[in-house]
Amino acid sequence: MLRYLVLVTGLASVAYGFPAFNTRNVDVDGNTCPVMDRSGLMCPVLCVRDFSSCPDLIQPSECPAGEQLCDDGACYDNCDDVENPCLCGMPASDFDATYKACPSYSTSVTVKQYDPSTKQEQIEFACAQTWGLVSNNATFGSDTSVAFWATNETRTMWGECPVADEPQLSFTETFCLAFYGIIGAEVLLYLLWHVYKSIRERHAAQMRRICSQLPKTQVSPSVANNKQHEKDVVQSGPSSIDIPMIGEGALSASQLPAGSMLLRGYKNDISGIFMYYLTLLSTAAWIGLLMIIVLDYYGKVKGGVAYGLLANSNDSMSVFIFVWHLAAIWLIAMLACKRRLRNYFRIECSLPQARVVQVEERQEEVIMTEGSQNRLTQLVTKAYNAVVLKFGLNIVAESCATQHIGANQFIEYRCTRYVFIEKAGSFECHAFVLGETHRALLDCHGGLTSAEAEARLTCVGENFIRVYVPSFPVGLLQELFSYTYLYQMMCLFVWFYFNYFKLALVQLCVILISAFIKVFIRLRSERRVKMLAERRNQCRVRRNGVWVDLDTADLVPGDVVAVEANMEVMCDGCILRGEAVVDESSLTGEAMPVRKLPLKNEAIAYDPQNSASKAYSVYAGTRVLQCTGSSYGSAPTSLDTMVPVDSAEPQTQILVLRTRTATDKGKLIQRILFPIQYSFVLDEQLRVSILALLAYGGVGFGLSIWLMGADRTSWFYGLFVVSQALPPLLPAALVIGQSVAADRLRRQQIFCIDLPRINLCGKVRLMLFDKTGTLTHSGMQFYSVQEIADTTFGNAEQNIEKLSDQIQIGLASCHAATEIDQQLIGNPVDVEQFQATGWRIENSREDAHSLDTLVAPDHRTVHVVKRFEFEHARQSMSVAVQDAATGHVHVFVKGSFERIKKMARVDSVPADYDAVTAAWAKQGCYVLALAHRDLGEMDLGSVSRMPRAQLESGCSLVSLLLFRNTLKEDTPQAIAELRGGDTRSVMVTGDTALTAAYIARECGMVDTASRVVLGTIEDDAVVWRDTATDAVVDDINAEIRAVSAQGSQVPQVELAVTEAAFDWLIKSGQIRHLLLHIRIFARMTPQGKITCVNLHMERAVTAMCGDGGNDTGALRAAHVGIALSEAEASIVSPFSSANPSVMSCVTLLREGRAGLATTLAAYKFLVNYAVVMALLLEITQFYFSVIVPEAVWIMVDGFTTSIMLLSITQARTAKKLAPSRPTGQLIGAHTLASIWGQAAINIAFLYGSIGLLFAQAWFRCNEFDSSDIDTSLWWLLGDNYEAEVISIVCLFQFINAAGVYNFGYRYRRAWATNYLLVLMYSAFLAVVSAIALADPNRFGCVFRINCGNTQTVRDLGYSASTVHISEYNNPLGHNVMPRHFRWTLWAMCVVNIVVCLAYEKLVVLGPVGRRVKAWWVAKHGDSKIQFKL
Repeated sequence: MLRYLVLVTGLASVAYGFPAFNTRNVDVDGNTCPVMDRSGLMCPVLCVRDFSSCPDLIQPSECPAGEQLCDDGACYDNCDDVENPCLCGMPASDFDATYKACPSYSTSVTVKQYDPSTKQEQIEFACAQTWGLVSNNATFGSDTSVAFWATNETRTMWGECPVADEPQLSFTETFCLAFYGIIGAEVLLYLLWHVYKSIRERHAAQMRRICSQLPKTQVSPSVANNKQHEKDVVQSGPSSIDIPMIGEGALSASQLPAGSMLLRGYKNDISGIFMYYLTLLSTAAWIGLLMIIVLDYYGKVKGGVAYGLLANSNDSMSVFIFVWHLAAIWLIAMLACKRRLRNYFRIECSLPQARVVQVEERQEEVIMTEGSQNRLTQLVTKAYNAVVLKFGLNIVAESCATQHIGANQFIEYRCTRYVFIEKAGSFECHAFVLGETHRALLDCHGGLTSAEAEARLTCVGENFIRVYVPSFPVGLLQELFSYTYLYQMMCLFVWFYFNYFKLALVQLCVILISAFIKVFIRLRSERRVKMLAERRNQCRVRRNGVWVDLDTADLVPGDVVAVEANMEVMCDGCILRGEAVVDESSLTGEAMPVRKLPLKNEAIAYDPQNSASKAYSVYAGTRVLQCTGSSYGSAPTSLDTMVPVDSAEPQTQILVLRTRTATDKGKLIQRILFPIQYSFVLDEQLRVSILALLAYGGVGFGLSIWLMGADRTSWFYGLFVVSQALPPLLPAALVIGQSVAADRLRRQQIFCIDLPRINLCGKVRLMLFDKTGTLTHSGMQFYSVQEIADTTFGNAEQNIEKLSDQIQIGLASCHAATEIDQQLIGNPVDVEQFQATGWRIENSREDAHSLDTLVAPDHRTVHVVKRFEFEHARQSMSVAVQDAATGHVHVFVKGSFERIKKMARVDSVPADYDAVTAAWAKQGCYVLALAHRDLGEMDLGSVSRMPRAQLESGCSLVSLLLFRNTLKEDTPQAIAELRGGDTRSVMVTGDTALTAAYIARECGMVDTASRVVLGTIEDDAVVWRDTATDAVVDDINAEIRAVSAQGSQVPQVELAVTEAAFDWLIKSGQIRHLLLHIRIFARMTPQGKITCVNLHMERAVTAMCGDGGNDTGALRAAHVGIALSEAEASIVSPFSSANPSVMSCVTLLREGRAGLATTLAAYKFLVNYAVVMALLLEITQFYFSVIVPEAVWIMVDGFTTSIMLLSITQARTAKKLAPSRPTGQLIGAHTLASIWGQAAINIAFLYGSIGLLFAQAWFRCNEFDSSDIDTSLWWLLGDNYEAEVISIVCLFQFINAAGVYNFGYRYRRAWATNYLLVLMYSAFLAVVSAIALADPNRFGCVFRINCGNTQTVRDLGYSASTVHISEYNNPLGHNVMPRHFRWTLWAMCVVNIVVCLAYEKLVVLGPVGRRVKAWWVAKHGDSKIQFKL
């Protein structure tokens, strides 16, 4: 902003500012311009010896009664305090004669043949002639009988007082000496403190310690059987990292191993406290000092006189520039050191003595899509990283106050407690290992004693995550204390100092409003996190062998907690007793309730992160829907309504394993509060863009210094140019698009917890899908059962009653479904299977060995004796049941048909087993196999103690179970739209390859005519077979090349692999070559999905879509992960959709592309502003020595820029995915072509308009002459035709820039659908058109366009405006352009608008740009990886 103020003080030294191509005072025909008259000039005071000597026109009037005529020519009650203007502030005794002032002449005069070089003399002659002191026939230069002002003059004289010598600042004034003394004393104090601190800390480096962020946990052998001292169950210490030992050298943050922190202890010092508060006071003093200098400029400091403190303008500018630089350096230093400042004024000491511990860790920046960087970006990034490493800018420091509980010292860092371990000499976090097997954990059923619980509470802290949310004033200060606002504040000081307070106030309001909004949004978000984190309730806990009421904040690992329905789980734990059904949607995204089973009294390995153990685990943040011993939906939620604590043993109990930030929910809170820093290519190129703009501003700064005479004022000119070259709104413009996109996604029930990922959504090229629950419905429909008898397949049977009793029992029992309040809960396949049998589950159990009792429609009864849950690693589950009628125990094993074939007896497997299962899979069936073994009559206790391997051995295949998994209705549409949007869809599923191939064809992922070639492991190598013919493909690479060479003339080949084949391809090094040819990844485990996603991420921006179940890791790993979950905030992925439709992926990509395009549009809008305004327009103004009127720039900088920037962001999202993605490069060819093309067009029309002006006969001989104006009235330096034309043209250009960048191309909807922009664009253009075309009027006169002095306007034949404006500061007294020229200029501006719009639409975004790109690609090749959609 303030572009025209660049001229304010310097114009006085620039006499003429005419273009080099124009000869001054020559008309369009080359003739010398006639000397013109100048009207509107005011007469000076006339001093006479006696009032009777005053001319008749200025004779004093007779004073009213009671008043007397005073020496200034006016009447007053008393003349004692009246100042005589003729004395010019001097005593009357200094004059040889006594003078009185004639009354002022209120009417202006006209000077004939006005010559600016003798301006004052001509005015005096014209006044004398008007008053009759000189005859009308006299010529200029004749004796007027009126002398010039002098103390020894005795004749009538003019009251033009001599210019007094300016007061000078000697810099030895009292306040200057005080300033020197304060600065010198501060410097001395800081030096002394640094010396003192260095001496006190000479051994500090050896006192520092490195601490791991994660604990190293070990299991004590005594844990499983007894409770020993805390040292047996608590293990602490760093993970397996190389930690320098004490005395090996000074430790610094730059030496930190990955995943570790540097701890430095500090204690207070009275001298340091004084120095710290002195520093804060000094910071405020620098700001206050700048404010005092600014106020002194306005005369608000001393005596109401401008420069009353700093003597004169030059000295004031010198002091301001000096103080401004020092203040800027000081404030930048304070910002750079704000996290370390307080500890600098403390003394570093050993950790046990510390009052505060400074925790330092490296903050690594994750660069997304690093391969898309260009060479310039890579060079700048390399230099940036070198600077970061050199000065340790990647080290984050946070101070934590030490606290004590008894003799234990600890700190709280990022919501995790670190306790001081005397033996290690450092603070460490703690973890408790209660056991690694089911049996070991069951041995902890007795709970803790109060002493044990207190010790553990000391180690891990209360089970409550406190989230600090500052008050609004504190949050506002935190927001303002940043480099962005410092930059804006320092610019504002300059603007206020140069009397540009109007726009400075507007900008200040915009900045504060923006800050208020940002703080409000941030605090609202933090309060939401606080509500999510700070959850506590009452619960029943076994302590000292009895059940007591406790706050959940007091829970520690090892506690045993009673579970009730509707209670929220506040810790991670495992089920010791009873069963529970929980809602885990807030964590996993799984909408279906999940059944949780009690631990088994066996030596089964337990790992809560392993899928096999999740059936026994509960997690913090989940809600218990039902549990053993409570009624669904009606259980008490507060302790007041529970049964007395001394009542019977609770039927459902959990063992607390992890609390606080060790829980999955705690990790979610930590990730939200302390997010990983991601850097998209757009962020990387922003550094380059800022450097380029600063260099651009530097050129403008140099030109300003050169053109403005290299004096004090030239510094201001250069600073203004730099502030325009780097608009303060630029950083905000890069996040506006993603903020708008996030809001739109929220309205479509897609929630985002990581805003920067939205821009990545706009660049997604690979979309990976889970199958079940994602592409298809989560539920399975039972289809049929195909029995196997004597190694022969029977017919598929849908009527369960026609099956053998053995298989009916297997179908009714081999599942993990349970019934709660007449509702079946469990895996959808299990529920569908059990419902198909028509059996029911009895809640009552006949003996202690029975888990469930199952009753058939004909009242046959079966007891479930033992059940092994489904494990992904084994791909099977098993049960042992007792037939009540025969007493026989039957074992049933159910799982994938491949797995069951391997574990079943070989003599029970039909010869055509593979062919039959493959045929069913090709028909889209979900195929499971069932194996059986009859143990006969056995002791049920013996059965319950049998290990899984023994129980499942020796089983025979008895049937195939067939289910159909139907596509979601809109899946084919979504896949088709993704393909049309240049996005490749890939399936990554745990299902069989043939079933996956069937679903892929059904949804359109694989064309119906394409061949699917499946890679499987045979004889320890991958063998490729055509799924339709089972024919072996000997050379898959040759097959791919042959098909590619023939193009569409032959059916395309789509590859599919199992996880075993996938792993083999990885080991053999072939996967990267074949990866983008593989459409289906089948039988993938959760870890396999993560590996698959990571490989795809190497090739292009990759998105993963799943239902949040076993694909959680893949969702987190992908560039963009979207979980089809009902949870608003999920740890599953950055995005979660409450709508389970795959169309959510299409919506996410559409909004991501629109958000990225909007971000680039906002960026180009502001850079276009900077390019045109910062240098070219300034140079134009310098060249003509004019300044665009103040109101024009207030409109541009205060309203047009901010309003149109906001309007650009409201462009609506395209309805369909375009077959391309928007550029993400700020300095790419596409972006630069748009910015510089628009700049070139605008410059051409600006200079063309000026050339048109100089071709007008009415303008020539009326050019602006800087020697003929009052340069102190800088706000009136636009009272000329040149500034008027520049104003009108630039206003149209600035407004049109928003329209240009509103074009949505393919990613946003049509131009006219951005209703806010259309409204504001039309309104602003209408306003500017009215200003440019209308005759003199009130509104136009506000902008000083087509206006003039009242009498002058009337003389021109127009109706004079009644709005009060300052007198025009030019000889003509107006700048009203002829009507024909107004319309010509307006038409030229319209053509400028059309050309700019056409260039952007047809060249940059249209066919011309596409042809140029195609030519470039044909000549140089396309760096983008090509693959089949």
